[in-house]
Amino acid sequence: MDAPTTDSTTPATKGPLCVDLDGTLVATDTLAEGFLRLLKATPWKVFGLFPALMRGRPKFKRYMAQNAPVDPASLPYREEVLDEVRQARDEGRRVLLVTGSDQATADAVAGHVALFDEAIGSDGETNLKARRKAELLVSRFGAGGFQYVGDAWADLPIWKAANEAIMVCPSSGTRRSAEQSVRKVTVLSERPTKWKAAVKELRPHQWAKNILLFVPLYFSHQYTDLSLVFTALMAFFAFSFCASSIYVLNDLIDLPSDRQHRSKRNRPLAAGTLSIADGIGLSVASLTVGIALAAWLVNPLFVLVVLGYVALTTAYTFVLKQKMIVDVLTLATLFTYRVVAGGVAVEVKLSPWLLAFSIFFFTSLAFVKRYAELIQVTGEQSLKGRNYVPADIPIITSAGPAAGLLAVLVFALYINSPAMLVYYSRPEVLWGICLVLVYWIMRIWFLAARDQMHDDPVLFAVKDRISIVAGLLVIGCLLAARYG
Repeated sequence: MDAPTTDSTTPATKGPLCVDLDGTLVATDTLAEGFLRLLKATPWKVFGLFPALMRGRPKFKRYMAQNAPVDPASLPYREEVLDEVRQARDEGRRVLLVTGSDQATADAVAGHVALFDEAIGSDGETNLKARRKAELLVSRFGAGGFQYVGDAWADLPIWKAANEAIMVCPSSGTRRSAEQSVRKVTVLSERPTKWKAAVKELRPHQWAKNILLFVPLYFSHQYTDLSLVFTALMAFFAFSFCASSIYVLNDLIDLPSDRQHRSKRNRPLAAGTLSIADGIGLSVASLTVGIALAAWLVNPLFVLVVLGYVALTTAYTFVLKQKMIVDVLTLATLFTYRVVAGGVAVEVKLSPWLLAFSIFFFTSLAFVKRYAELIQVTGEQSLKGRNYVPADIPIITSAGPAAGLLAVLVFALYINSPAMLVYYSRPEVLWGICLVLVYWIMRIWFLAARDQMHDDPVLFAVKDRISIVAGLLVIGCLLAARYG
């Protein structure tokens, strides 16, 4: 049970404070962080992992520390643990970082935090974990001669050897076992509910982008066919789960840069609410659900389209997002790809007018996204994880609005095409859409310049009252032109 409110122990009787690293001082696993860093920066070195692992976990950790050193400044530190460390130092006690991670990682973290008297890690020969860590601490401080801060089941032997078990986000099983076998237990922080974090990580609010899959069904004017509506709906969910899978993968790859972002730092993986292993499992499960829905309830060709989307977004995650201009064109393509996917799902041939409009319109929105991120950068720094600097702002603010207005021009030319007379009894009403589009596009650029817009313009539109009114006006014009 938790420590009582009154405590007769003194700093001298407590002994040194020994703190674990992974899952305790930091809300992540530094070995997993290193693997992701290796996979992103030097993927060919992944092949060296297997020989190192065959030589034992200490050699494996040493290989990772040498080839993919973790940046200690990018790690999510637990403030409650840092407070415990500061209190121990104020009491005049020694504070040690004792971890199963490689010594190089321990030294880097201890140097960054600058609160530890000593850092002890695995030395390439011995894996300093569980009983080995307990034996080391007992040999130095004696049984019951130290406090230990940990988080996992593997820490039980150490807690049993300590005079107090200080727990950080323990599982219910680990906490119960500690309370049954350790004389004194203190819980610094409770484990967060993971299913809520998992739902947040999947970003269901981003599914609003996939409404674009319904666009081909509308412009084919077959939306009264309930079987096609059902197929489009299933395609929407299949595509959304696959997209969520890539969102999770993207967050895994971008962990260091996300932790330095004003809003992305609160995402479950960046904040450490979900572990890297949780993220990998969540990504695989979401992708599996998406592919299963596509194969079972849509059609085989749509499965191939979804896999193409997964391949393109994966390429964007690992390579294309770091390429100037290419990243923006890729984002625009991914939005247009949703329209194409919707056409494949309901087996409708897409109009070249629609595709041209989509490319220009979403290129403008992609530039808005980069611009909103770039204005947060100060001095001559570059945008983290992107190949842009503040000097690029004038070009972005020229190309972005221009692309949006080109989309309006394409729509205006479409209004004058002979095809309009087939489907719309009053096509002249559609000119109202041009006015709404010009207003909305220019408005988001003005708001972006004032730093009053979320860095994702599509999500901004879903939440923004004026954008919702603009969308309703567009729908009203379409219905009036068709049935007026």
